[in-house]
Amino acid sequence: MPLIAYNAGTGEEVESFSAAPETWMAWRRLPIGSFQVGKDRVPAVLKRSSRGLQFFACAPGHGGTTEPESIEHQLAKIALVQGLRAAGYQARVERPGRSPLGEEWVADVLAEANGRLIAFEVQLSQQHWDQYRQRTQRYLASGVKCLWLVRSKHCDALRYACMRHHVANGLSHNEAMNQGMDDMPWVHLEVSRSGESQFACSIAVKPSVQPSPVLRISPEEFAVGVVEGRMRFKQFHRIWTDWLWQVPQPQVDAPQLSFIPAAPEPTGLIF
Repeated sequence: MPLIAYNAGTGEEVESFSAAPETWMAWRRLPIGSFQVGKDRVPAVLKRSSRGLQFFACAPGHGGTTEPESIEHQLAKIALVQGLRAAGYQARVERPGRSPLGEEWVADVLAEANGRLIAFEVQLSQQHWDQYRQRTQRYLASGVKCLWLVRSKHCDALRYACMRHHVANGLSHNEAMNQGMDDMPWVHLEVSRSGESQFACSIAVKPSVQPSPVLRISPEEFAVGVVEGRMRFKQFHRIWTDWLWQVPQPQVDAPQLSFIPAAPEPTGLIF
């Protein structure tokens, strides 16, 4: 279900989700092959899901060149891109690239902000630890920071794999339990449905100031916060080292916030 295709006549890249409905309907009336998808530029057909998602697909007889993705996956990518663009940042979906060693990658969302390139990877299915590491290292070798949005039900398996990685590299079990990855941050992506056509998702992050152990924010707010440096890798509560979401300090003259403990000054590695 690609969101990107190419005009066969001009080579221009077009986005399905940003096309106005009337434009999309006009494009659907064009002959098959007017748009092409994938690295091999195979003929595409234009579709619209029951939830209103506009997307491209390989024309009949040309399948197998693009990996299928769920509608939830696509809608999460669109939310990230739209949030970044609304804040004035450059962001594109399904952006290809190549590492210095010639390894190819395609970022779900690639943002450019403040001289940095950031890849947002939406991971709704189970993925092996080695794949997380290999794909992350491929981005880093290309000068791209990578952040994973992992479906909540898969985060426990990822955390256990991270612990085993740290133990294998010399940490004790207790140390590994509370140690994140400074080069491979991930957050919980919570997905919910309401009926057949409604979809919602939120990002669960650990706040630096803790009125609660978890803060849930929209993908749009999350993406903008990431590029503006609100995620920091730091020590917290003596033994907990992880990526924390920087939240504004409470005002001392606000009685309703007086129960919130003062947080240390933001320090540590900024994503």
